[in-house]
Amino acid sequence: MPSVLKNRRVMRIKKLILASMTAMLLMGMPVVQAEEGSTPQQTEQKEVSTPSSFTDIQGHWAQKEIEQLYANGAIQPNETGFFRPDDTVTRAELITMFLAAKGIQPMPDDSAQFADVPNDSWLAPYVKTAYRLGYFHGTELNGQLYFKPDEPVQRQELISILLQAKGDSGKVNQMLWSTTIKALQPYADGQEVAQWGQRGIVYALQNNIASPYSDGTLQPTKLMTRAEAAVYAYHQLLDEQKGTLPRLAQLTTPYKKTLSVETTAYAESNVKAYLGWPLREGIVAVDPNVIPLGTHLYIEGYGYAVAADIGGAVKNQHIDVFLPSLQAALAYGRQKDTKVYILD
Repeated sequence: MPSVLKNRRVMRIKKLILASMTAMLLMGMPVVQAEEGSTPQQTEQKEVSTPSSFTDIQGHWAQKEIEQLYANGAIQPNETGFFRPDDTVTRAELITMFLAAKGIQPMPDDSAQFADVPNDSWLAPYVKTAYRLGYFHGTELNGQLYFKPDEPVQRQELISILLQAKGDSGKVNQMLWSTTIKALQPYADGQEVAQWGQRGIVYALQNNIASPYSDGTLQPTKLMTRAEAAVYAYHQLLDEQKGTLPRLAQLTTPYKKTLSVETTAYAESNVKAYLGWPLREGIVAVDPNVIPLGTHLYIEGYGYAVAADIGGAVKNQHIDVFLPSLQAALAYGRQKDTKVYILD
């Protein structure tokens, strides 16, 4: 290849890289680069060369991430072949995308939990699985629980759901409020972050999960796009090792390791879990020295769960699962050698 043509090609590549980096900074996301010392093989595990069927992402700043999510089976085009990258992402779209990026197969559940998600809806298994895993906590109104599937997602909510999906809830909970408030002070709109999202925003900033916008603001109430959600899902949730991990026999969800533990059950009302979450099925108490808080699990005979609580009697290889009634907890009893799958 003539040197002039080669130089022009290099310049075009550099311009594309710079354009991508500039776009990500303008969107308030970290510019994700290959880790120092990573090998091409490690990168290729995540980047599958399957072309996407989307007809509306060519030249988009998030094209790579959208195509890789498609190649890994985390998203699919609609009947028109569109991804609609610049449309605002809804809560239903975000939850399904995040679950799929982690390879979590929804678990059928006939219980009626959400007033606005019918049990026969395609969305119901996704919402109920994400709820059990602690991705979100719902909105209670007049004694009923609502998911609000069509509601657009603000930046502070996306970051909160993302951290919970990553299994980082325990780490976020350890952040001191004094440190959090101090960290938000330099930002012109730092006081606009809702109290429930403050520690999450600061944790994401400190761990290069999110970044300020190019004007130095956080824009916590900015409505997020489907492209932005896809970039977060790809860089933060899509596990490059997912294809080589063992999977649950019936649900095909990948897991990292297994434990054999003793399980008991508890039932309480009008109290919250250690992480401050409303108690419901899926919340389990653990010894944080054995299973870090925030870790996602699958427990034989119980289902998907999240380590969100602790207990004075819960030590070592012991898990206390939450059940909705005292009768159910007593019937569960004490079970030895329960197999637990660690999903994170």
